[in-house]
Amino acid sequence: MSAHASAGAVTSNANEFSKGDGSTDWEGMWSAGVGKGQAFDCSRTEPAFQRAIDAGELAIGGGRAIVPGCGRGYSLASLARGGFRDVVGLEISNTAKDACERQLGEETIPDDAKVTVLAADFFSFSPGERFDLAYDCTFLCAIDPKRRSEWARKYAEIIAPGGTLVCLVFPCGDFQGGPPYAISPQIVRELLSPAGFEEIELRETPSEMYARGRLEYLHTWRRV
Repeated sequence: MSAHASAGAVTSNANEFSKGDGSTDWEGMWSAGVGKGQAFDCSRTEPAFQRAIDAGELAIGGGRAIVPGCGRGYSLASLARGGFRDVVGLEISNTAKDACERQLGEETIPDDAKVTVLAADFFSFSPGERFDLAYDCTFLCAIDPKRRSEWARKYAEIIAPGGTLVCLVFPCGDFQGGPPYAISPQIVRELLSPAGFEEIELRETPSEMYARGRLEYLHTWRRV
């Protein structure tokens, strides 16, 4: 693993909105103001994920995709442009949902693609049909570590057999506290392997493509 993996904690004001029960007041954070390029918002789709879409590395075929904790929804638009015809973003904050819908109004989205943003809790979300792809980015790192096994089980529930889960593993390190909480490829393995996923590829992002200025990995899994 790169020496960058031992970097210190990520500077973010998200922990100012942490509650005593391990949850976070995301509505409070968004209502206080999250500008483009601030906190977890990198003002674009993460370059490593965009590269995978552009290279045709993700199984599409007009399928369904979901992005929990989608923020302003840059990746939703990229997935629609990349060939997914039904793309769903989840945000637990209504203010975040509104910000996402405003951003999507500025994006170019194919006429035959449907992009929907829902104000919903990932852990209680029940889609009528399973998804072919899920993208997890600054989501695992944002939830209470006590819920990580539940996170893996929920993905196993909503991704169709043979479907793909792409995790942007960030922030990497051994620091304490959060959100964002430190994660690593090994943590992701320990969560997904027993939950019914097969590891396909672990790719370290070149430094010139870092979305947020420090080490990250694109970790791809298949639902078995």
